[in-house]
Amino acid sequence: MDDITKKFPNKVVIRSSATNEDTLENSMAGYFQSVLNADPKDHKQLEAGIKEVLNSYKNKVSESSFNQVLVQSQSKGIVMSGVLFTRTLESNAPYYVINYDDTTGETDTVTKGVENKTIKIARFTEKIPKKMQSLIAAVKELEEIIPKIGLDIEFAVNKEGKVIIFQVRPLTLSLKSEVDDKEVQDRIEELQKQFRTLSQKKEHLCGTSTIFADMPDWNPAEIIGDSPNHLDYSLYDYIITDSAWHQARTSQGYFNVDPAKLVVLFGNKPYIDVRNSFNSFVPSALSKAIRDKLVCFCLEKLQENPQLQDKVEFEVVYTCFDFTFDKRSKELKNFSDSEIRAIKKALVGLTNNLIKSSKKSIKDDMASVEQMEIDRLKIQKDPEDVGKLLHDAKFLLDDCAKRGTVQFSRLARLGFIGKILLKSLVAEGIISSDDYDTFMISISTVATEISIDFKLMNAGKLSKEQFLKKYYHLRPGSYDITSLRYESNPELLKTMQSIVAEDTKIKKFVLDKKTEDRINQLLKKESLTFSTKELLDFARAALEAREYSKFEFTKNLSDAIELIALAGDAMGFSRNELAMLSVEDIFAPVKDRHQLTKLWKEVISRRTMDRELNAKVVLPPIIMSNDDFTIVQYYTPRPNYITQKTVKAELARLDKTKEIEGKVVMVENGDPGYDWIFTMNIAGLITKYGGVASHMSIRCAEFGIPAAIGCGVLYDQLKSASSVVLDCKSKKISQGDIV
Repeated sequence: MDDITKKFPNKVVIRSSATNEDTLENSMAGYFQSVLNADPKDHKQLEAGIKEVLNSYKNKVSESSFNQVLVQSQSKGIVMSGVLFTRTLESNAPYYVINYDDTTGETDTVTKGVENKTIKIARFTEKIPKKMQSLIAAVKELEEIIPKIGLDIEFAVNKEGKVIIFQVRPLTLSLKSEVDDKEVQDRIEELQKQFRTLSQKKEHLCGTSTIFADMPDWNPAEIIGDSPNHLDYSLYDYIITDSAWHQARTSQGYFNVDPAKLVVLFGNKPYIDVRNSFNSFVPSALSKAIRDKLVCFCLEKLQENPQLQDKVEFEVVYTCFDFTFDKRSKELKNFSDSEIRAIKKALVGLTNNLIKSSKKSIKDDMASVEQMEIDRLKIQKDPEDVGKLLHDAKFLLDDCAKRGTVQFSRLARLGFIGKILLKSLVAEGIISSDDYDTFMISISTVATEISIDFKLMNAGKLSKEQFLKKYYHLRPGSYDITSLRYESNPELLKTMQSIVAEDTKIKKFVLDKKTEDRINQLLKKESLTFSTKELLDFARAALEAREYSKFEFTKNLSDAIELIALAGDAMGFSRNELAMLSVEDIFAPVKDRHQLTKLWKEVISRRTMDRELNAKVVLPPIIMSNDDFTIVQYYTPRPNYITQKTVKAELARLDKTKEIEGKVVMVENGDPGYDWIFTMNIAGLITKYGGVASHMSIRCAEFGIPAAIGCGVLYDQLKSASSVVLDCKSKKISQGDIV
């Protein structure tokens, strides 16, 4: 005690140093106790702190006469602290991974999980961000002292810019995976070249360059995942994002961007080409000069506000008229008054046309969607005839693109317009958030039917066979051939049957006469040619039709996937192997079965190796420049909160458990195949990907379930929590112990 008092004039930290801690086999970071801010002059406090550390050895059954206790100076004037890994934990890839806190001035917020910003810097880049330069220099010095092993380093930087190293551990995972760093560097340079090529000016589109992001518009991260199998991406591209998406918009009065692919792959990760997307949202009535200014403005706004990437249709681009236009258009500072009037006029005209013609257009699109059922019934499966199986699979996909996804795209656009108009009424204080939520709950979609039918099945009023006949085609991951659908997934149905769903009651939405009249006056003032009732009927019809059309077109998709699986099985390929192929590979114009088998084997082998290498490349949520491939940063997310409710409950990660009743469920992304979770009486939902009008947002609004959709990096920070407080009204998520 006297030695400690003499040696340390200021506060100290008392830390563990056990024989089984920080070995080459186990890190055990944070396993034992640490005591901060102990007074070295107070022997009682010192003794209590040392005993606390020693007792943590005993409590963790790790007592040894060779264990030690470390006493170190408590650092002061901290401006940044955190943990740095010299390789990635997931794949031992060559990046410095820095989790840091540069706001609180504390030294343990990152290890406690309280504060956590992340940056990943490729080991070979020379463009180190200024804030990290002294830290990386110190880390490279450590790597010279401790070579050929990944390191886990706790650090701080003080006001003088001095780097303080608290602790260095071996990164044990780095010993278990060999990685060719040069190979990763070469792949990153290939991706940078791809980015430069795709960013070049396109004569038929506005915008001198582009941005790639994983959540705007059709949100690939939500629908096919952050790192989909190649077939998932290829199917999605074939039936929607190659051309169906822009054909639909052109037919509704938007600028024709053809040719323009919406989703591109960088490595294993799908991104939206934002320039293509933003051009497709401009009304065709606008002049090229105004369109050019508007697209460039929107691209710059997203570049400055990357957290808006899953809210572009509500907060970045102008896709229809809404009641906040006059206020919002003040941001168009470089536009003349006449240009702003032209934009407003074009948006009013487009909105009037789409809403006034919506009854007929919805009816026509639904008739087309229902025609797919007639075409599907013509298919007769022969599990031995590979040629016919593949021919029929292609027929179903082509029919889906012709009669299903163009129609769904139009209906989805109408649904967005309905939500944008209603949300703008909330923003203007004309209706309340509760009014909006009540309206959304009053909408009845396929998910409502599933819940009702599920209840009937549990009550014995609907047989399992009848239930499956209606919902057979759904699978968690609509485009994923490795995911079994409901009819072949008895474990999922078994889980669903363990809970009896509560009565599903559709609340009626009635707007009071005073508010209705006020909205009518506003509509008239803005030259909108529909009434309040027509607006509400339109929003309801569009949202219900959108969900039903998705339910129907995914039957074609699901059946085509099963036909491909049958053909693959007959040729000796597993579903996991088939997932490596593209649509073009599967339907290659090769008549000889043996030649096709050989082709597939070659492609599967090559693409499997490619995926393994791509998995070692770290990519950001948004790519704006070449540097984003070597300095990967994460913006602060702004989740989309659904309802005004607050819930405190245990967390349940869907990839870890199916026991989710009464819990807040965490799932990276969700599509119609995940609708079964809404039969399980969940307390809330948190997703990593998804937008304000995504599938899961609509579902949660429909059932009145509190949710945070599209949490981004915040989702990863919540993974280790056992419970959560989800406060949708205050727009906050916090970890919390269950009392």
